[in-house]
Amino acid sequence: MSTWYFVDHGHNRQGPVDAEALAEAHRQGRLDYNSLVWREGMAEWAPLGQFQSELGLKPPGLPAPGIPAPSVAPAPPAKNSGCGPIAIVAACVGVALIAVLAILAAIAIPAYNDYLVRAKVATILAEAQTAKVHVSEFVANTDRCPRDAAELQLGAPYSEGLAALDVVPLGDGVCVIELTLGPLPQAATLADSRIYLRREQDGSWSCTSDLVQQKYLPATCR
Repeated sequence: MSTWYFVDHGHNRQGPVDAEALAEAHRQGRLDYNSLVWREGMAEWAPLGQFQSELGLKPPGLPAPGIPAPSVAPAPPAKNSGCGPIAIVAACVGVALIAVLAILAAIAIPAYNDYLVRAKVATILAEAQTAKVHVSEFVANTDRCPRDAAELQLGAPYSEGLAALDVVPLGDGVCVIELTLGPLPQAATLADSRIYLRREQDGSWSCTSDLVQQKYLPATCR
């Protein structure tokens, strides 16, 4: 089930919510077809109207079934506030600028957080490169995989977000470096996820992972 985020009429980012909750927020008037929404897999935020069919929303401009369209009373005559046209224009520009800044912040903050997490995962994989060298040298000298990381005399992991690093022999000359991730300030859900660096008998390496959010991994490890 997709997890959604949206920007309401108060320019506040809301979520995570499921698709039904997002549709209900639209029915309640908390957002309209121009409101920005985002879910995993989207490169950027987009207007809600682009997902009308997917979310089962009523076409814009039509009232919900069984609910009469509200009548609009004529606007009362404007009172003289004592402010000239320049003051009114300046106030409108200020309100519009605040709204634009709020929307930009709602878009930029998740993207920046994702960038930080990807950078930390890349640092973890860079630390693992040292372990790969040690494993390959050990195999070349002993013709077998090390029993564990202790046999390689590797120090404790030092990269933020790397909870443990171990080596597992699978037999037939196949060795696996297992990286256990810890929580990060920007992605607490990474805790206990694992990245596997596998060395084949011919000396080649591959990378796989059980991370649910594959966007945090480099393209060579998906």
